[in-house]
Amino acid sequence: MIKNISAFLVLCWLLLFCGCASDISVRQVERRTVFNSYLSPSGNGLLPATSNLLADQMLLEAFDRDPAYLMSKLSALFLAEPRPAYLAALADTALNIGFRSKDEPDKAVNFFLSAAYFSHAYLTVLDDLKANPYSADRIQILSLYNTAATELFAYLKKQKLYRKSSYSIGIATGHRVTFHKPEFSLPLPEQQYSDFLLCADFETRNLTHTTTHFGIGVPLICELISNNGDGGQTQRFAKDQMLPATLVIKFDSVVSEGKLQKINAKLCFLNSREQHHYIFNNKKIPLAMDFSTPTAYMAKKPLPFGYLSYMLFPAKSKAMQGLYKFEPANSKRIPVVLVHGLMSNTRTWMQMLNTLQNDPDLRRHYQFWGFSYSSGNPIITSAQQLRRTLRAEREKLLRAGQSVEMFDRMVIIGHSMGGLLTKTTMIDTDGRLLKKLLAKAEKAEKLTPKQLDFLKSHGLEFSHLPFVKRVIFIAVPHGGSKFATSFIGRLGSALIQLPETMISQTASIIKTMFPDNPNKVLTGIDNLVPDNRILAALRELPFVKGIPYHSIVGNIEQADTVGGTDGIVPYWSSHLDGAASELVVKSNHSVQQNPLAIQEVRRILLEHLKSYPDIKMHKPKLPGKLAPAREKL
Repeated sequence: MIKNISAFLVLCWLLLFCGCASDISVRQVERRTVFNSYLSPSGNGLLPATSNLLADQMLLEAFDRDPAYLMSKLSALFLAEPRPAYLAALADTALNIGFRSKDEPDKAVNFFLSAAYFSHAYLTVLDDLKANPYSADRIQILSLYNTAATELFAYLKKQKLYRKSSYSIGIATGHRVTFHKPEFSLPLPEQQYSDFLLCADFETRNLTHTTTHFGIGVPLICELISNNGDGGQTQRFAKDQMLPATLVIKFDSVVSEGKLQKINAKLCFLNSREQHHYIFNNKKIPLAMDFSTPTAYMAKKPLPFGYLSYMLFPAKSKAMQGLYKFEPANSKRIPVVLVHGLMSNTRTWMQMLNTLQNDPDLRRHYQFWGFSYSSGNPIITSAQQLRRTLRAEREKLLRAGQSVEMFDRMVIIGHSMGGLLTKTTMIDTDGRLLKKLLAKAEKAEKLTPKQLDFLKSHGLEFSHLPFVKRVIFIAVPHGGSKFATSFIGRLGSALIQLPETMISQTASIIKTMFPDNPNKVLTGIDNLVPDNRILAALRELPFVKGIPYHSIVGNIEQADTVGGTDGIVPYWSSHLDGAASELVVKSNHSVQQNPLAIQEVRRILLEHLKSYPDIKMHKPKLPGKLAPAREKL
């Protein structure tokens, strides 16, 4: 009982002060219309232009009382005089009648489908981008199309039709639309997606940045089938991983002798991370995108209590350890590996990922991975696991015959304890780490060759990873933290149950080295004590030359000030001489979630891209010379 209470206290303290939990989430809402407020619909729900047209044709009463007659009349007007305004009015009135009929879904869908079809026809045939590039009508039609397509997809999902083919639905003018096999242009095979959810059904909570872009289509949340991965052919994604996509409904009309004979339709699921435009009859229209809602939906479940067990019982959590992908692997992009801190998990990076993916250059040239480990294990053990995992990932690419050119430009970002693991990727020990530790041992000379080999092979002898080309340290306790010596820190360390194999293999070595004062096998928290031998020895070893590293430090009092603390790690411990840059932000220990820290990461990642001339980045075009000022009269 006492032990359970102690564990609970550790959890509460860590969640409150270590800054490793995330409260990002979504809440389900009544479906948000894709209509935008700046479209200024009139009091009856119609756009002003549609209300004017209906008034001119004496059709406003029909809108209220006889929708079938209204649609027939508008169709006749369009056939007699194919003006864009008539087609826009058809789409607008159909959409509003659909909303008015939502209590009868099978009736409403006819009007939503009509609105999607008519607005699609407008964009395909009548919209002239070159003649009228700043058309407000186009924005209105895009919103009509998106809203109608959203409602149509919601209906097809409810009827379990959206993955099927050869079904038909009628439209308001009496014709029927035949839906054919959907087209999945997504990064993973269609069978790997368990469901597709509408972003419009959710509202994000506690995100500091909203990453959405207006355009054509319906943003979706793509839910992956649960997949733990095996390091082989199957990709291993983060827990509850969601991917963004955009749905476009494509129509194809068959006209014979001036009469509409047949309408075909297809649902097109597009990879919005790769495809940023959609082509309508040789017209390039930006694709609607929403990266924030899938990210927030991924973190919708509260942090499970089991993550305390993840730290306290490393042996029982091996399945959770290793490399995770936040998106499908792409050998044409540079990996950015995110390494979390004490008693944390990959969710701690959601705020940063959400903001960074808003930058088109970062989306185009980087892929984000997370490395997870039990922070209860000794730091050298977890660091060894990180290095081995990354080497294995590179070997996997080579075995598959894929290029490692971009892999070999890797960036690693480490927060808190994760930064201590990360720094070992840019150090060559050359026997110096083991030598420093043995120099402080009482009876080092009594170690057998077998025991020495064990120490070397279990994390005390290693070389840097040549494919890591840049490192970012965020709130990293290079010199330790007094938290580790506090009551809570001591209690947490005492509760950690290291694997029996680790204890049995190292206890005899420790007893041999320190016969007069044998120590226990140190946990990850023990390694954070400022005078810890491993920590001190690692800090004395130099980084290999040629790998730029950056520091982002927190100060709970004020920004841009040398000194202070983030509440867990003091400035003197986070500071590194020789850093390519150092930024101090006003923040607690959750520096990785601070907006200014995230913008600094963005700056560094863009700087990294610029160091490779073969990477083509977007360069905003500045206007030419301004017209000369008018002379005074």
